[in-house]
Amino acid sequence: MTAKTITIREDIYKMLLSIKGSNESFSNFFERLVKSRRNIDKLKELRGSVEFRNKEALLKELSDKRKEIRY
Repeated sequence: MTAKTITIREDIYKMLLSIKGSNESFSNFFERLVKSRRNIDKLKELRGSVEFRNKEALLKELSDKRKEIRY
């Protein structure tokens, strides 16, 4: 499994930290968010707050993960 680094503002990090489970990794937290349709609105609120270094690679990885989950 590869790891990706994203850059977020400090205020956004604190927001995410406040809603993430105390024993939950950020990877598991984001996975939980993207699997739930109702959390998509929360992610849309954060749009523009995150800087992706390689957006195309991230989108491909998300697409691949969605395909894995569906099958």
